[in-house]
Amino acid sequence: MRFRNKQRGIGFLGLIVLAGVLGFTAVIGLKLFPVYMDAWKIDSVMESVINEPGINDQSRNEIIQSMLKRLDIDAVESLNYSNHGDRMSVTKRKNNVTINVSYEVTTPLLGNLSLLAQFDKSVSS
Repeated sequence: MRFRNKQRGIGFLGLIVLAGVLGFTAVIGLKLFPVYMDAWKIDSVMESVINEPGINDQSRNEIIQSMLKRLDIDAVESLNYSNHGDRMSVTKRKNNVTINVSYEVTTPLLGNLSLLAQFDKSVSS
């Protein structure tokens, strides 16, 4: 019976620490959500381009232009369209086409702290 009297629950300081940890986690989640939304859009664009009929008959430049148009329609901001040559590559071998996209996204967090996300995606027909 005496044991029940000593249980009090969380203290004020513990509550403040818990709120701080949850708040910091929420800020990180809100900062990274748009980055991963763009990554999911890029995945879907790559899949739709690679599954196009006649993909083997298209040139590398036509495949990249098709991807860039779809990324522009989806309003993807993670990829820089001006220098896409070093971020997107298309490899063609007989009846196999491989699209590779690799990029980095830096998102400011607090003050001079930033979050860096690196992506390297590849799909093949």
